[in-house]
Amino acid sequence: MKKIWLVSLLLIAIAIPSLASIFKDDQTLSVTGTGLVKVEPDTANVRLGVDVSKKTAQEAQAGNAEIMQMVMAAMGKQGIPKDKIQTSGFNIWPEMKYEPGQSPKVVGYRCSNQVNISVEDLSKTSKVIDAGISAGANNVQGVQFFRKDDAEFKKLALDKAVKDAAVKAQAIANAAGLKIKGIKNIIESGAVTVPQADYAVRAMGVGGAEQTPISPGLMEVRGSVTISYAVE
Repeated sequence: MKKIWLVSLLLIAIAIPSLASIFKDDQTLSVTGTGLVKVEPDTANVRLGVDVSKKTAQEAQAGNAEIMQMVMAAMGKQGIPKDKIQTSGFNIWPEMKYEPGQSPKVVGYRCSNQVNISVEDLSKTSKVIDAGISAGANNVQGVQFFRKDDAEFKKLALDKAVKDAAVKAQAIANAAGLKIKGIKNIIESGAVTVPQADYAVRAMGVGGAEQTPISPGLMEVRGSVTISYAVE
């Protein structure tokens, strides 16, 4: 029995250094790196709407269609091709009148039609808005800026993210008295282009003499990676 215990203790004594070595070799430091690239947008999405109220649904629809046709024609004069104009919403609903003690009454109908207009020449953004309002659009729902091809900027953002992770890992390793031996694993969290803020522009009557001021500013492309380093 004593021999068995002695053999067991001997095996444990032999195994302990090996286990310690394995544990040491398996030490990992994981950090997340981020990369940010700012780019100029090259496309604007303008959302114009026409709202019309009439006594009947047919009159509301007809009145709306007449004005929207003028808006479309105005877009053509600004050099916007038809395939860059897309209907995004169309609705007709009754307008109700509510009085105390009485049933609701239909007093008319409202027709709403909205279009998305892709403007690839940003210098025309203000002109497109003003032309639409002058043609009868009375609901400018907003303007948003995009970048059509952002693949190269996403690569650059990821490159910056990897470098950022390396700097962070080295700083942590130095502070902890560790040595980085190499990379064990990389997980890409992705690279995304953050659209510009949606500029709300509300039409109050027809367009005036002054041009609507629109400034696209810069967009952000963000990349993120998580890297696990082997350390000792």
